Amino acid sequence: MKYDWSTGEAWGKAGAGLLLGTALYLAFCSVCATSVPVAQDVALALGVLGGFPVWVGGIYYAVLSKTVVRAWLVLGTMTGLLVGAVLYVRFVA
Repeated sequence: MKYDWSTGEAWGKAGAGLLLGTALYLAFCSVCATSVPVAQDVALALGVLGGFPVWVGGIYYAVLSKTVVRAWLVLGTMTGLLVGAVLYVRFVA
């Protein structure tokens, strides 16, 4: 792990971790609320409780990734896939 980050790299990784980690968490909660075949309140609780490790993992990945661009791309892609799954379930299936 690199310990001598530039200012831009530190802000980029912090931004990726907090913004996209939170977006990933919300997308995971939405997937659980729309796709899990249990009662709505149970699915939402599962999403909230199960999404916390997803959020922490997203932040860890952003901090430990080799470049800022890679952190943004990977977390953004994962969030996009989950949002796409929610939209598919809501409007197509």
